[in-house]
Amino acid sequence: MKQRGSVIASLLIVFLAALCLGRTVITISDLADMLRHGSEAQAWFLAYELRLPRLLTATGAGVAFGLGGAVSQSLFRNPLAAPEMLGVTAGASLGAVAVLLTGLAGFGAALGATVGATSATVLLLLLAGRQPEVSRLILTGIGISLTASAVTGLLLSRASDTVAGDAMLWLTGSLNGRHWPQARLIWSVLPLLIIALAMLARSLDRMELGDDLAQSLGIAVHLTRPALVLTTAALIAAGVAVVGPVGFVGLMAGPIARRLADGADPDLIGAAMIGALIMLLADLMVTLFATYALMPAGIFTGLMGAPWLIWLLWQSDKERKAA
Repeated sequence: MKQRGSVIASLLIVFLAALCLGRTVITISDLADMLRHGSEAQAWFLAYELRLPRLLTATGAGVAFGLGGAVSQSLFRNPLAAPEMLGVTAGASLGAVAVLLTGLAGFGAALGATVGATSATVLLLLLAGRQPEVSRLILTGIGISLTASAVTGLLLSRASDTVAGDAMLWLTGSLNGRHWPQARLIWSVLPLLIIALAMLARSLDRMELGDDLAQSLGIAVHLTRPALVLTTAALIAAGVAVVGPVGFVGLMAGPIARRLADGADPDLIGAAMIGALIMLLADLMVTLFATYALMPAGIFTGLMGAPWLIWLLWQSDKERKAA
């Protein structure tokens, strides 16, 4: 509980810092003036119309990615597992790029990402069979991911330089240009997905013990696993639809949350908060270090995630040798 309080405090501090810092600094007195005078305050447009929706979008996407990563790691019983292994991210990217190449953007790209993610998920469950085992899900998901990535590359190779550049920027994952429509979209879907995941959370704990033991405890594995896959896919699709395929967030959030909780069971609430914190930190890094370049947030999550992945690999190797 103490660690969770620290994460909440960090979330609030980073959120406030990202809201106030930038080319134009918003002071605490400016925020107080906004609370008193509303839209008539001088800082209203900058804080409320530009920065706040971007930060709410980042928070919502971080929650979605963090939960998706934590469920994936429990589902595959591997701390190195990531939602990308299901092929959902690559499917969403393919759908969004296909729409972007037609000249549409905004909600068109979000719709394309949703359709792509849904198609990849349906294909995954069809190819994995009625009672998909973990190994079969992983191999099928990797196959779908590689195929979708190859098709995406083919589409980009045939696009004009301008359109291909815009698509590549989206594929990196960016918070630039995110406004209230994106914030409303992610926060209208997220509560429903969280409720669905809460209903499956107890089964997820049991399934980490293995299929045979989970079935002996009364868990219908053949129904629960596809339900968890669908919920994870929906979470990833929601996040990708509004910010693009931001890398490493799902990979980092789950293990960090477990270590902070000092437990073997998945900490879904902690993973959601850590995912949101990572996204807000990435946005703050853009604000502090790339104010004029407007670099994609995915670059900074990659800079955070790559060392974390190396450390996880080293830790896993160390634990294996000790055993």
